[in-house]
Amino acid sequence: MPMITPQQLLQQLQQQSQSRDCMVVAIDGFAGAGKSTLAKWLAEHLGVCQIISLDDFYQPLTYKQWSQLNEEAALQAYLSTQTLAQQLLQPLQQGQSISWQAQDWLTKKLSPEKTIVPRGVILVDGVFSSHKDFRPWVDLRVLVSTPPTTCSSRVLARPQPNTDWFAHWQRTETWFHAHYKTGLCVEYVTSGFVPQDVKLDMD
Repeated sequence: MPMITPQQLLQQLQQQSQSRDCMVVAIDGFAGAGKSTLAKWLAEHLGVCQIISLDDFYQPLTYKQWSQLNEEAALQAYLSTQTLAQQLLQPLQQGQSISWQAQDWLTKKLSPEKTIVPRGVILVDGVFSSHKDFRPWVDLRVLVSTPPTTCSSRVLARPQPNTDWFAHWQRTETWFHAHYKTGLCVEYVTSGFVPQDVKLDMD
């Protein structure tokens, strides 16, 4: 899959969304690739654009789960893809608004309720967003490609109580991208380094 620049991706989304009331776009890639930064930059330039962050739905795993679950089971423990497809993406594509409260997976605190209406471009930002369970409800898939060492450095540099979780998470996402061949099933691959007119933390 040839790589395009963030600017070229923006142009594609502008063109393809013109004839649609609602267009759902998945932005996938490894943790630390720059997905959230790209999503925020696109939202700034697209006009009518909303973001669903999968960070709102990831669940922490226990040490026992790390050692006992196979890769697919671990992925589903981190993120219930069928549930999210049924509760979020399917309703959007059927013209319904969706609402949820995010729970921080470390503090367990709930955020204020968030609502997405089926209008304009909706970016689904997060690891596993190109999962096969989401594909019937996603119009376009984008893979953010960034060197693994850069991704790891960004994740480990984030403020967090500990990084014990990261090795298992990294193994799970590595398996996911290899098993589902995300580089081949997406429509576009782009860089995790966005233009300099946006100043945001890489996520």
